[in-house]
Amino acid sequence: MLLKQGKIRISNLKEIWKDYQLIKRLVDKRIDSLKDTLVYSVDKLEQLHYIRGQIKGLESLLQDLNDLQKKQEQLNDKELRDFKGST
Repeated sequence: MLLKQGKIRISNLKEIWKDYQLIKRLVDKRIDSLKDTLVYSVDKLEQLHYIRGQIKGLESLLQDLNDLQKKQEQLNDKELRDFKGST
C-alpha cells in the first residue's frame, strides 16, 4: 500500500533493511552478553531473575521484528502482484 502511494522509495526500503539488520545484530550481541553474565557473574537470585527478564524481553523484541519482517514481505509480494495485474 505504501509503495502504491509513493510514500516509500526503494532507497528507503534499503535503509530500513539496514536498520533492521543492525538492530537484530545489536540485540543478539546483548543477549549473548547477558547469557555470559548469567553463567559467570550472577551471585544473587535477584540478579538471576533480572537478567532472565532482560533476555526474555530482548527475545520477544526479536520475535516481533521477525514477525513484522514476514508481514512486510507478504504485503510487498501482494502489492507487487496487484501492480503487475493492473498494468
